[in-house]
Amino acid sequence: MSAVTILHTDRALKGIGDFSGPPPNIHFLRVVEIVKAALPLFASSALSSGIENEKGLNSRLARFINNVGDDRQMPYTAQIESMEDEARGDSPATDIGIHLKVDDIAIDPPKITVFEGKRLSSALPEKRRREYVIGHDERGKHVACGGMERFKRAIHGGKFCHAGMIGYLQDGTPENWRDKINAWISDLSSQPFDPAWSEREHLTPQIPDEGVAECSSVVHRAHTDLHLTHLWVDLLQKNVASTDR
Repeated sequence: MSAVTILHTDRALKGIGDFSGPPPNIHFLRVVEIVKAALPLFASSALSSGIENEKGLNSRLARFINNVGDDRQMPYTAQIESMEDEARGDSPATDIGIHLKVDDIAIDPPKITVFEGKRLSSALPEKRRREYVIGHDERGKHVACGGMERFKRAIHGGKFCHAGMIGYLQDGTPENWRDKINAWISDLSSQPFDPAWSEREHLTPQIPDEGVAECSSVVHRAHTDLHLTHLWVDLLQKNVASTDR
């Protein structure tokens, strides 16, 4: 699909604002397929370059998403550090925003979904070990830096009903991390939070596919639910040699 064949913005995004046209989940599913195709290529590049930090991984992944999208002539572009509200200089920013290309260069390409990337690593400082799900307390105040938490509190993706989490698997196995994350969610469900956590927010079993494990969850927000797709890519250093072949 070429960008020049894309309908004008007012017909492209049903369910976002006042737009009409294909449901936004159709775009989201297409974007997920692009991200899944980009992740193994990105992983090989990141491993060979020795990139382990979260910001560096997110930045490189955004470029690979764009490369794969262009190669498949798909009308999407990835933007790193995507601000929630560009009118605010202090606006929260999701790690990667996905925009729909339009054929009218006078129109700002609309954002159709967002992705948050988090390391899955036991080497993180203890206070950050659960950061895929929840932030931490510091000096008597909670720091809302958890990936799922920021979606749950609508700090990220508040306008969307579909979004994604990228897990950079740096040790352990997908099954092990899923069990940990679900245990953390169970623990949070017994504590007072607003919005409240629930065991119904557990991650489903993974679907492994060429170095990428996929699962899903439903995040219960104050007024709406968010369908979250989790894509975990293997970044274990022991696999550097095999990915470079």
